[in-house]
Amino acid sequence: MPPRATGGTPGRSDAPGTSGTSGGLGTSGGLGGLGARGGEAAMTMGDGLRRWLFSPVPVPRPGEHGMGAWRWRRVGGVFLIYLGYAVSDMTTLHDDAATVVFGCVVLTGFSAVYLWALPLAVFEGRRGYRYPLILGMTACIAVYLPIVGGGGLVMTVYLAVALTLLLRPVVSIPLVVAIAAVDTWLPAHIAWWQVTGPQWSTSTPVLFAAIAMHGIRAGTRNQAELRRANQEIERLAKEQERLRIARDLHDLLGHALTTITVKAELASKLAARDPTRAADEMAQVATLGRQALADVRATVAGYREVSLVTELAAARQVLAAAGIRAQLPASGDEVPGQLRELFGWVVREGVTNAVRHSGADHLRVTLGPCSIEIVDDGRGRSHSPSTSRGTPTSGGIVRAGTGLAGLTERVRAAGGQLRAGPAHPGEPRPGFRLRVDVDPVVVDPVDVDAAMISPVAGQPVHLQPVELQLEDVVTSRQERGNPG
Repeated sequence: MPPRATGGTPGRSDAPGTSGTSGGLGTSGGLGGLGARGGEAAMTMGDGLRRWLFSPVPVPRPGEHGMGAWRWRRVGGVFLIYLGYAVSDMTTLHDDAATVVFGCVVLTGFSAVYLWALPLAVFEGRRGYRYPLILGMTACIAVYLPIVGGGGLVMTVYLAVALTLLLRPVVSIPLVVAIAAVDTWLPAHIAWWQVTGPQWSTSTPVLFAAIAMHGIRAGTRNQAELRRANQEIERLAKEQERLRIARDLHDLLGHALTTITVKAELASKLAARDPTRAADEMAQVATLGRQALADVRATVAGYREVSLVTELAAARQVLAAAGIRAQLPASGDEVPGQLRELFGWVVREGVTNAVRHSGADHLRVTLGPCSIEIVDDGRGRSHSPSTSRGTPTSGGIVRAGTGLAGLTERVRAAGGQLRAGPAHPGEPRPGFRLRVDVDPVVVDPVDVDAAMISPVAGQPVHLQPVELQLEDVVTSRQERGNPG
């Protein structure tokens, strides 16, 4: 039956495989997709085969452990027992002692090259031995066969091993196949060797030995790459731990030394007018110094904890000493337990920056179940001469110091977002707003510090270089010129 025209367009056919119907489109599209996927698979296999054929010979690095030259000699020396076939054939074909001695000398020299020079080239990286070694083993076989006999073909098994270990597969495979062909058909054409027919018993071990060596070579390469990957992981873990310690030391010492500086300057101003209060302030300075030392030791040991309640209490004392009116929450009970350490770090960083840089008269801390906001009425961070790095954030351009960068990493590791910028843009004293929000979906019992140092606990961490640097502190009381 002739094809029936469809769609009112003469000459258009709905036969399968044409573009006239949706069925044709589906069939051709499906076949085209299968063909494309098959082509991609073939290209992938072709690329893998090409990489394997042209893969360089593995070169061991200093300090890497593997087979080793001495281990090769112990294992390889056992397999030299197969040279006994050549000795047996030699004693069968020849009665004169000279030929037997010559054959034994050649076999001994061949064994020495195989056991001594080959592992040096393969396992100790002496690449200059490769071609002289191959030529020496080939020369031993070449001088042995015409004088002693065909039993020397057993040495080609060891030559195939050397070729596989020393040369790229694209070079060694054709040579091994050629050796196997010679072993199979050459003996039948030399009458005095006293053999007939193809010698599969000689050529098959050549092929098996080459295949086994390709497997060992691939395994050696994989082990070396795995070992190097593990070493890189260890290096990155150590580097990340150093960054964590540097960040924590900055946060701890920056806050402690800021507080000590404020209290020491207040004590110096009160020394003449109110010695009792000045002595009390200096006693607090000594206590803060001891606490800072204990925090540094605990940080290095990895046992330091930050509490939101403790940080709020410390912030109240620091702000009072700096002459900044504080509006702080009475407690942090509404904050989930897993976020209290993070919010404690936010309070510490926000209060430290306010005392150091803002020149503020008032600071407010607002807590929510999944958020914290610190706002002051100072001149803002954009004009602070003691900052060094800037990043655009919502609300304006803010120069983020080392502490703010470390806090950003902590918030990101907890699955939250940090926003920092002017509280009142455009005003003479825009103030500064630091706000952290954590998605309620992300809030779960996860240790924030563990998430910071472990890539499997939370989102991936993007580490930035952390400079462990303490800036010279000029208190807000001096900057405003307030009397003690």
